[in-house]
Amino acid sequence: MSHRFLWFCVVAGALLSLAVSFKIATQSFFVGSGDGGWVFPYFWPFAARSLVVFALAGAISLTLAALPLSLLDRHEWLVVGGWLLGGLLVQALLRGLTPFTFEQMFVSDAANSFYSPTKHYATITLITDFDRLRSSLPLHAQSNMPGKLIFVSLLRHVSDRPAVMAWLVVAISNLGGVPLYLFVRDLFDDRQTALFSLILYLVVPGKLYFFPLLNTTTPVLVLTCAYLLQRWLLARKLVYPALLGVTLYVLVFFDPLPLVMGLLFAMLIASAWTGGRLDLKTLVPQGSAALVTFAATYALFLAVFRFDLLATFRHAQAEAALFNATVHRPYAIWVRANIVEFAFAMGMSQALIFCGAFVDAVRRAAISIRALSTPIVALCLGLGGVLLAIDLLGMNRGEVTRLWIFLECFF
Repeated sequence: MSHRFLWFCVVAGALLSLAVSFKIATQSFFVGSGDGGWVFPYFWPFAARSLVVFALAGAISLTLAALPLSLLDRHEWLVVGGWLLGGLLVQALLRGLTPFTFEQMFVSDAANSFYSPTKHYATITLITDFDRLRSSLPLHAQSNMPGKLIFVSLLRHVSDRPAVMAWLVVAISNLGGVPLYLFVRDLFDDRQTALFSLILYLVVPGKLYFFPLLNTTTPVLVLTCAYLLQRWLLARKLVYPALLGVTLYVLVFFDPLPLVMGLLFAMLIASAWTGGRLDLKTLVPQGSAALVTFAATYALFLAVFRFDLLATFRHAQAEAALFNATVHRPYAIWVRANIVEFAFAMGMSQALIFCGAFVDAVRRAAISIRALSTPIVALCLGLGGVLLAIDLLGMNRGEVTRLWIFLECFF
């Protein structure tokens, strides 16, 4: 991609973001579809306080951005830690504008169905008897895997105060920036690109909007999987695929939807293969280690907790299909509407820039398959494939601002 075209995308994306922000302020923007059975409007009017918060958040960001990038070479983790702390302050400022407190959102069965069941059932009961209890649980807990319930139950051992638990969720979500930083640093061999990715991760619109709901923590597991895969492709050591298998089990236990990221992971493997960094002698025996550790973790949970991951996964799929049928959300409408909502959720400027990068990646791959060895080409093609697959799958019809947060973070 030429620098001129890249800057055009940046400027056009910034103007598009301003236009959408104006429509939000005037309450003339919404995501969803009336015909599709779900609309998500903004209902809180614009106030002068928003400008004060914007100024404070901007001042914090600009102060951190003024630090010389050369510090990354000498004090890498000090810089990363500074941005994580600064990002938390910016998030606190922005979320202070909302009409509901974190505590109100966290204890609400309508917003977060995973809190109230943990007051009535022990952690071990939620694992061993999840399928039996499912029908008596609030809506979101019914249609999900038990991982989110177990996560909240474990948080109660740290603090039983909902306000504290909510902020712990935010902090853990932000820690997903660490595997993201490591993944990007290894993929591009560039600390600056990794830092910029971390900064954008902290302000993904969909993630900011849905703090402190548990969908904001899903990226931590997915990004950990991505880092372990990329680290294996570089180091080719057995420990990384072995850890990847265990992490994949935890991911499915928590939220199986990100399994669609397998398309991106396959593209990264293809990139390493095309670039001569991977061969069959490494791929087959070491790649099998991930399958072995996944199966071993599956067997362990089945033996110790009588928990069958596959059976519970099938029930969750059935619940999702039943929900779409019950609320009358047609497939065709959402194949189109989901893309618009997703672009808004990941950031209008980012969406426009990605479109330019994706077109360039397709062009380069069409000229030569060896272009796959270029990280940005593999990344763009992989993410484009994931978005197409998850959209056409039709499992999610609307509400993708929340449900696809893990994918927004990658984009």
